[in-house]
Amino acid sequence: MSDYNAADNSAKSYALAVDTMREKLESFHRVQIGDCTLYNADCREVLPLLPKVDAVVTDPPYGIAYVTERRYVSDAPAMLHGDDFAPLETVKPMVAALKSGGAIYLCTRLDVAEQWRVALADAGAENKTAIVWDKTNHTAGDLDGDYGAQTELILFAHKGRHLLRGGRDVNLWRVPRPIFGDHPTPKPVDLMGRAIRNSTDPAGLVLDAFMGSGTTGVACVKLGRKFIGIEIEPKYFEIACKRIQAAYDQPDMLVELEKKRSPEVQEGLPL
Repeated sequence: MSDYNAADNSAKSYALAVDTMREKLESFHRVQIGDCTLYNADCREVLPLLPKVDAVVTDPPYGIAYVTERRYVSDAPAMLHGDDFAPLETVKPMVAALKSGGAIYLCTRLDVAEQWRVALADAGAENKTAIVWDKTNHTAGDLDGDYGAQTELILFAHKGRHLLRGGRDVNLWRVPRPIFGDHPTPKPVDLMGRAIRNSTDPAGLVLDAFMGSGTTGVACVKLGRKFIGIEIEPKYFEIACKRIQAAYDQPDMLVELEKKRSPEVQEGLPL
């Protein structure tokens, strides 16, 4: 009579798979700062190994070969890493990393937004109303023959039924764009924080697969959320580590404020 036990074999196989994934994760350069786990690696390798998260808030390369000539960024690369193509293949593992009921906020631009929306739908996410970010100042571009671009888009989608915390918000977010910074295309902490606050609860887990200089992580620290960040460029990874550590070193009252937050939408709540 065979001693084979299907349930026992399945449990052992699962345990082996978990151990293998854990070993693979530990092989990446990782820094732990408080509740923030930061990986200096290619997100395409890390994403399939992560635990489920409550929200993805990220600013991927748009695929527009963006080159900065006017921003004050020391030692900036001529072009953002990977921005010669849109890394659409990362959408599926990002959506897969979401819990059922989780939301994804993906920064993009009008001229390339549709391909990202298609990728989100193909990955099983439901596209909702896009958010328009009013930067309150415009980019340079063609100064004589084109309109100054003062807005960008943030695609909003979710997996399963997602409920906004604090009630319904509007889709026009007026948040000043940083003039100076350590990254060619920095996003304001207030901008990423608004998405985090609207779609996660205190102590929720947020993922940014294209962490850049760590803005989403800083917002998570200030709002009392856990954070997983992935950044392939060592220069920006180090900047993100320093910024997130500084956010922990300079505590404020925002975490306590978030705990006591009214269920009503609070327009202009500062980060």
